[in-house]
Order: sequence, then C-alpha cells, then structure tokens
Amino acid sequence: MNIHLKRHSNLPIHEQICQYFIDRIASKMMKDGEKLPSVRQLSKELGVSLVTVQKAYQQLQQRGYVESFQGKGIFVKSTHLKEDIEDTHTNWHMVIPDYVPRAQSLSISQPLRNIRYHLGTACINGNLLHTEWIKKVTMQVIEENPHMLGHYSSANGDMEFRKAVSDYLRTKQLSVAPEHILAVSGAQQGIELVAKTFIGPNDVVFMEAPTYPGSIDIFKSRGAQIIPIPVEHDGIDTKTLIKLCERYHPKLLYINPTFQNPTGTTLSVKKRKELVDIAESYHFLIIEDDPWSELYFKEKPPAPIKSFDTSGHVIYLKGFSKFLSPACRIGALVTTEGPLLEKLIAAKSISDLGSPLLTQKIIAGLLQSKKLNNVLQNLRTDLKNRAKQCIQLLHQHSSLLTFRAPNGGNTIWVKLPQHVHAELLLEYCHMKQLSFLPGNSCFPTHVPNQYIRLSFAGVSQEELKQAIEVLCHTINSLYTTHNHYPIENYPSF
Repeated sequence: MNIHLKRHSNLPIHEQICQYFIDRIASKMMKDGEKLPSVRQLSKELGVSLVTVQKAYQQLQQRGYVESFQGKGIFVKSTHLKEDIEDTHTNWHMVIPDYVPRAQSLSISQPLRNIRYHLGTACINGNLLHTEWIKKVTMQVIEENPHMLGHYSSANGDMEFRKAVSDYLRTKQLSVAPEHILAVSGAQQGIELVAKTFIGPNDVVFMEAPTYPGSIDIFKSRGAQIIPIPVEHDGIDTKTLIKLCERYHPKLLYINPTFQNPTGTTLSVKKRKELVDIAESYHFLIIEDDPWSELYFKEKPPAPIKSFDTSGHVIYLKGFSKFLSPACRIGALVTTEGPLLEKLIAAKSISDLGSPLLTQKIIAGLLQSKKLNNVLQNLRTDLKNRAKQCIQLLHQHSSLLTFRAPNGGNTIWVKLPQHVHAELLLEYCHMKQLSFLPGNSCFPTHVPNQYIRLSFAGVSQEELKQAIEVLCHTINSLYTTHNHYPIENYPSF
C-alpha cells in the first residue's frame, strides 16, 4: 500500500495519517470491512514511530471510522452495521452501549496487551504471602467445620468471623462489638454498599486528590458531584476541606488515611481528630478505607479515625486481601448500631444475600492464628526490602524522577520530568510489555499530569529490576526526544 502524505508543517504526522484514511474511506476508495495495514507495517513504510501510527489509528477508532478486533487487526467500520448484524449475527455486541468505568479498563486491557511487568496493580506477589500457612489454616477450618459447606452465611456475616474481626481491631486501638460489624466481599464492595445506600444523583462527595481510582467509579455511577480535596505531606488539606464544606455541604467524605493510595501519605493524629470534628459540625459521613495499615516499615501508624468517633459519623472499612489472602476477597465494614447499620445490611442483602461462608471462616482462622504476628512481621520486612530495592533502582537508572520513599504499603507515587507525559509514556511502555498506573486515573476528572503510581510488590525481585530499568530507559529517551512527539490529551487506558 503506497501512502503519500502531505507533510504540512502545522499538522502532526499522526493527524496526517488519520486524515489520509478518512479521505479514502469517505471517497469509497476503501470499502467497508477492508483491513488497514498493521501498525508495524505502516510504521516501516512511512518511516515513523510505532506510537505515531498507533495514535493515528486511535483517532480513527475514536471518530468511528474503524474498529479493532483483538488478534485480527483494524478494519474499516461498516456504515451498514445493522444489516451486517442481521446477515452474520457475529458483531451484534459491537452496537450495545456500555458503561464500563475507566479505572476498571486497565485490568481488562492489560492482559490483551500481553503485559509482562505489572507495576500498575497494587497487589502483593504470591511468593511474599505465606501460602503454606494459609493452606494449613484452610484445611483445619474445613476439617473442624465440615457442616458449614452445606450452609449460607447470614447477610450481615458469620458471627465467628465478626468476633475474630472485633478481637483483631482491638490491636488497632479500635473497640467495636461484633454486632456492629458487617462482612463484605472485599473493601470495594463495602464502598459500593455505602454509596448505593446513601448517595444519589447530585449529592456532593468529597474525595482526596489524588485518590483510589475504584472509588471514583463507584461514586460517579451514583451520579454524585465529586469535589476533590488536595493531599498534603500529612494527609488531606483540612483548611481547604472546611472552606469547601461551607460552600458545598457534602454528604460524604471518602478517605484512605494510612499509606494513602496512591501518594503513600499518612494522615496525622491531629488531622484525624480534626476530621471527626468537621464531620460532626457539617453533618456528613466519612468512609475510612484501611487496606494498608498492617504494612508499615518503621513505627506503627496512628489509630484509625473511627477510634476518635463518638457520634457515629465514621464508617470504617477493613480489607484483608492486601496482607492475608486475596483469594478469599473478604473485608469488614464497621459502623455504629442503629439506622446506618440496618440500612447497610439491607443493601448487602440486595447485593448478594451474604458473603461466602467458607472464606469468612478462613479469614477468621487466620486472624485467630498464633502465627499471625510473625507472618505480618515477615511480610513487612519483605515489603520494606522491596521498597528499598525499587528506590535504589529508580535513583540508579534515572536522575529525572521525583518521589518520596514510602513508610508502608506497596506503591510509590512518582513525578515525571517536565515534557514527559504520563499517558504517552504508558503507550511506549505497553510496547515493552510494562504497565503502571497513570496519575490522571486517580482524579475524578481527566487531569493530564506528570505523575505515575508504581507497585513494587506485585512482581518478583528480578522482574522488578528489569521493569525499573525498562521504565527509566523509556523515560530518559522520551525526555531527550520529547520535541518530536507533541504532547496531547490521550485517554487514560
């Protein structure tokens, strides 16, 4: 295929490529269903980068001229799609509108991109978890309670599980009765239960900026008006929070106060107490999401915000997937007894009638195990060493990056050098089988920025070494050659 571009000085090459195909499709020189050259083939023919061609094809797809089929290629989109569906019955799913949130697109698209180095998912590599211990406890739970395999859990959760959680939370200076605990299928479901119970269209929700992407999707799906609050070195900016409370009268604040996702900051004791006072003064709820507090590298983090709450304004979420067993996908929601708890149990009943009984029993067994403290200490040591390795590698391979060493958790929030756009970097890294989380996905609106989140615990040590080398080499190259690639607003994923 011989392509001759009119190389206008004021029009980027990828737009020229895009316009070339638009002209051919509009003039019927390319027919419906005709296959476009592969990215590599066209890149070679035109003497341009792979990313330039990818950007051109991406624009064509966004404008509705072409459609992509995994493993087959890119084809001119049919202008008679309805007739095609009636004739073939193979592409009917292409015309069904979807509402897939953008934060979830990353986890779906990466396997399709053949990613090898997963630095984008905040999880812990299975080799760091004590799977033999988990296996032993699981076998013991089943042997001692074989009858449970024939039963469902109640909607609010198994009492043995809730008692185990109650005892465990005392180690965090949080005293709560088992009756005030609701079992959930992971903290993500806990956030969703609170949102669908108390948040409706146009309700105002405050969130840290940046924040956990999955929470953004949940509140957006409820039609909420999301107001971002900046994060400082010691957590959320409470002065700005108060000013915005006067203006917007929020219904809820979602916060991740300990080793915050994605910045890694920890909210000070002073601000934890202050948040409770602010919530009481302006009459809003706080969701305190706590997936990381066990994973500290130095001193223990402060007690939960919930421990300072005497009026029932704080709903506390404790996830166990990050440090015990991801396969169990069990968490706990803690709130004050009364209407709030009753409404949440009702919402839970509507969602799934109750979390799986077996996994609740397993988590209860793990929490009650005498080996738990040693397991957590070993995990903290391993993660501390991983974090140290990651920091050394970043310093070793690039002098262009700005970041702060984490005190816990399993992620690092990295600022890229000027002119290196996070999403353009992601496109390059995907071609090298590497993924990370671009910073703009952590904001409720599309905010192109120079931040990325790296997870140092989801891969092996050798893979981490290779991944950081690839990442830094790509960053260094982009920084040197950025003038050749105009910065644009790419989609997040």
